[in-house]
Amino acid sequence: MKFFSNKALSALFALPLLAALTVNTASAVDQVAAEKWSQDIDAYWRILEEKHIDLYHKLTYKDFEREINTIKSQLPALTHEEIIIELMRLTHKVGDGHTTIPLWDQQLHKFPLELKVINNEVLVTGSSNEYANLIGNQLVAINDTPIEKVYELFAQIVPFAENEYSTPIRVADYMLTAELLRGFGVIDSLDSVEFTFKNFDQNFKYNMAASTQNQITQRINFKQKLPFKPYGGVDDHLWYGAADKGKTVYINFEKYSSMSKMDEMSAELLRFINHYRTENLIIDLRGNQGGDFFIGLKLAQVLVLANSINWKSGVYVMIDNNTYSAAMSNAAQFSQLLNATLVGQPTGSKPSGYQDMWQFNLPNSGLIVTYSKRMYRFKDGEMDAVFPDVAIELTAEDYMRANDKSLGWVIQDINSRKTHTVVQN
Repeated sequence: MKFFSNKALSALFALPLLAALTVNTASAVDQVAAEKWSQDIDAYWRILEEKHIDLYHKLTYKDFEREINTIKSQLPALTHEEIIIELMRLTHKVGDGHTTIPLWDQQLHKFPLELKVINNEVLVTGSSNEYANLIGNQLVAINDTPIEKVYELFAQIVPFAENEYSTPIRVADYMLTAELLRGFGVIDSLDSVEFTFKNFDQNFKYNMAASTQNQITQRINFKQKLPFKPYGGVDDHLWYGAADKGKTVYINFEKYSSMSKMDEMSAELLRFINHYRTENLIIDLRGNQGGDFFIGLKLAQVLVLANSINWKSGVYVMIDNNTYSAAMSNAAQFSQLLNATLVGQPTGSKPSGYQDMWQFNLPNSGLIVTYSKRMYRFKDGEMDAVFPDVAIELTAEDYMRANDKSLGWVIQDINSRKTHTVVQN
């Protein structure tokens, strides 16, 4: 997915990026702070080299050394925010989605909106109560900087972006972080920033302040029209329901729980399947950003004991661009172990790549750095994603209206194998 044209890119990067970064009201770090950052950068490289399973799989040692030296040489001219951005940029260049600087430990200011990028549109999908009227509108500029330019700046640094499918998701997650916007020179104040939105063909502006206390109280729930209701499970993110008197079971698998809770739910689910002689199984991994894929394998281990399931054509796994890490791994595994048909959009991570994330803190700043401990291959070849067997395009209109075409296709396919309708959508 290319967010905008190469022509626009060349215009954006006609000037050196660091020159653009320094145009803001924040001050460069003093000599003492620069020395502490230099120590942190040395520790960053030393620990990554020691801990990462294959640090130089994309950047060579010499490339990495050159990047490190460039950042250290520029320290006296950079602000605190710019230094973090440069470290995020270098970490992004390592080339795997689990080696990151995620900013989890930072007290950051954010603007009171949630965003989602769909087909080159940056949509408002959530907000605080004050800005609920903006939900459903398109964000087109921040302080007169076109959103396409803002997107490309963030696409170079965001963590957990492993391919072209997860990058828009991570950019949407980080794009409203005020300190990063200021570090990029897009804004110079956290108190009053002008946002331009578009509704149909008409633009309008809002001024907003960033805060560490923003609460997103209203959001679009893409799954709000699910024809399945929870019957059992662990919580709102891991549950199962059924339709057609138990002949079709749906498993909502948005987050990983503990192994013991998955073990308990799986045993309960197997009893349900055996009792109702369930024939069709839908496992929904959309939006699942990962955890421990062995917990997902526990589910598969129990499900294969269900003799009533139509193992030839009755198992479906739904995936999307936010199916990431362990969830991507489980999707690939389920397609083999359960003979599942994958339905939806490509996953946000690669089936052959670096996973099993761990972390450390830099000694002075305390900044968290994550890294990959393992290399896994869940598919043959060097694929950018796990691709669906049945590709369903996700459009902005469908998302906003909770029109779930992927689930609709699965239900239609189930119904097509019967002489009567078994699932009502």
